[in-house]
Amino acid sequence: MKAPDGYRLGAAYAQDTTGTYYRAVQLKLNRVVTIKALRDEYVGNARARALFLAERDLVRRLEHPQLLLTLDTGDIEGQPYLVTEWTREAHLGTALCEAAGALPEIRAVAIALGVARALYYLEKGQLIYKNVRPKNLLLPRPASPKLLTFRYVRRAAEAESFRGANVQAGAYGAPELARNDLGPITIKANVYALGGLLYRMLAGVPPADSLGDARTAHANNEIIPLKTRRPFLRDRAYDVVARLMCHDPQRRVDPAAAIALLEAWQNDPLLTRPLQRGRRRRRRR
Repeated sequence: MKAPDGYRLGAAYAQDTTGTYYRAVQLKLNRVVTIKALRDEYVGNARARALFLAERDLVRRLEHPQLLLTLDTGDIEGQPYLVTEWTREAHLGTALCEAAGALPEIRAVAIALGVARALYYLEKGQLIYKNVRPKNLLLPRPASPKLLTFRYVRRAAEAESFRGANVQAGAYGAPELARNDLGPITIKANVYALGGLLYRMLAGVPPADSLGDARTAHANNEIIPLKTRRPFLRDRAYDVVARLMCHDPQRRVDPAAAIALLEAWQNDPLLTRPLQRGRRRRRRR
């Protein structure tokens, strides 16, 4: 790819179905950005170009602090591209590995709340997220997440194509993705995955582990309760995770209700107090 005007192009660092990702510097602001361009070998492929442009047109209009921002778009010598915020920030997966266990409750709630707000924004735009998982959640600041957008934001009308497909990480996949009898796939599948992320942040392990077994566990409502994993959390933690991960999509909360639950939790004065497993009584002499 040739560098667009105003950018210094660095090395390519990743590819997906239609695009190549480059590190670049936006010269006017001297900031590092990501440029995603149609892969060189597909420049003359009408179908690949149409897919790339459809994806670009979908994400370029998104504007939310918890979604990766598209900064610029263009076409250079027949090769379309888009420019976004830098995508190689630390992500939630990295933070979880570094923590080697659970995150502090106050941080987990802040991250979950940011994701819930992004999902509410997508729902209002009749959109859905394709794969809510730790690696798709950037953490440019400790408690201010940003969901990746290109490849993952889709129109809600496409949601039925997710059923049975390998589009949602098994550890966080809503049961309706594997079962037709649970009704249509909606943004509530994303809420379930958000509950799974919150479970992972609080428990230090995902709600289900290996891919095949995980899908079966979610589909059959065989998830080990959070209270079994972490018996000394407050009751609010167990209640919120249970409501986000309700097996029945009809009874599961939507993004707006998830925001309300998480905001109430974040505003709880007890959240900033350390948990105590029990006080020792002083012996009377």
